[in-house]
Amino acid sequence: MTAAPAPAPADLAGLRLPGGTSRVEGYESLLMHDAVRAPRRPEPHPIWAFLAPQRGMGCSLAELFTTLGCPLEAGPLLGRFAARCAAPLALDVDHEVRGGVTTVRRRRGRVLGVVDEVELVLDLRRGPPGAGAPVLTATYVFLLPRPGVTDAPAAGGTPDAVPEGPEHPGAPITVRADEMKLLALLLRDPNPIHLDPDAAAAVGLGHACVNQGPANLAYALTHVTARRPDAVLTGFAARFRATVVAGDVVTPVARDDGSFALRHADGRDAVTGTAELRGRGGP
Repeated sequence: MTAAPAPAPADLAGLRLPGGTSRVEGYESLLMHDAVRAPRRPEPHPIWAFLAPQRGMGCSLAELFTTLGCPLEAGPLLGRFAARCAAPLALDVDHEVRGGVTTVRRRRGRVLGVVDEVELVLDLRRGPPGAGAPVLTATYVFLLPRPGVTDAPAAGGTPDAVPEGPEHPGAPITVRADEMKLLALLLRDPNPIHLDPDAAAAVGLGHACVNQGPANLAYALTHVTARRPDAVLTGFAARFRATVVAGDVVTPVARDDGSFALRHADGRDAVTGTAELRGRGGP
């Protein structure tokens, strides 16, 4: 069967999602702490800034990627994520979610070939529909492979800033396939590369289950916040640079300037990013 032609970027930009409500139950919060090797706390783990908006966008991840012309079996990837947290996420409370695709950029890279870089922005609000400013604004950037497309400019952009200052590594983590199954349920992510080594191999990602990108980010955020128990995380931005698979040993690293990474044993960074924190009493 011939694959359907890729939609033009102009046809996707401005796409609004149905929206809906999102609710994080207390028991799910506890399970998430366990799944990402974080100490259990009354407040939800910071990675819920990634998950909670997706839950209320009005469609599943599989439906989203199909709408974007890149079904799960075609191998869509998470490239970047950022969150602005205006207020804490409340457990056992319904939140309204609204948003959609803001920009789409087609480019050609050395590794993935031609991809569409799709930015999705979701606002999460607490209270009556349409009331108040967002509690949280989440920005996702997905990389959608476009096989068969050849007309695309080469990837460019400015290089990332080089972090400065001493590194503070955390305890190494050995990634386990069984934790990916729990994460798949919490993330509501049916992508088979997280559950079936053969599915990962079929899209060129090796012969082991691939850890979820949010889990890799969560390992790093756990370390960042543990070093500043007196502070509140008000925002963070991350870039996903390399896959992590079952059996890999990774180490979270933090610096005093707020930058962080999750690092493979061979020195490659799987995730890099920056976090913004403020004291609980004020700036």
